[in-house]
Amino acid sequence: MNAKNLIGGLLAGAAIGVAIGILLAPSSGEETRSNIAKGSRKLGDNLKGAMDDSIESLKEKFNGGMDEASRKLKEGVNHASEKAKM
Repeated sequence: MNAKNLIGGLLAGAAIGVAIGILLAPSSGEETRSNIAKGSRKLGDNLKGAMDDSIESLKEKFNGGMDEASRKLKEGVNHASEKAKM
């Protein structure tokens, strides 16, 4: 999970750097607005991808935890059943 946080931070930092570069670049207002719009769409796509990856990772961890809990419950039931047979 730490690697995903690092990647998210790097993406955000890169987006801020690009935005500052666009704003400081010597170009017309229309061109600057167009570049900002393109950069915003790209940033949104990158952030959506990072969020989708994070959500998928959380789902996998949750499902793994549920599988483990189910396995332990079954073991407990089997153990209790064996004790009851004795």
